[in-house]
Amino acid sequence: MSQAKVEEHKEEKLHRKEIVKKQKRNRFIGWVVGIAICCAAVVWIGWSLYGTVKSSQEEAAKDKQTVVTPVDLSSLTNYASSILKDSTSSN
Repeated sequence: MSQAKVEEHKEEKLHRKEIVKKQKRNRFIGWVVGIAICCAAVVWIGWSLYGTVKSSQEEAAKDKQTVVTPVDLSSLTNYASSILKDSTSSN
């Protein structure tokens, strides 16, 4: 090994505890930042969905009108009564 590599290895060996401590700290900070970003994204998506649903519900409430459609069931009633008459007269 060259003298430069030997000196570099000695320097690394001397400061190994500080290097490992710095790596652990950086890893922890990375985890915290990652979790914070994920939480922020979830809150943002939830807030957006809430706003969209709320505005669509308000819009639906404004536009809500009761629609009444008349249905003529007299022909169905006549048909049912004629079947009943036929069944009672055949017995």
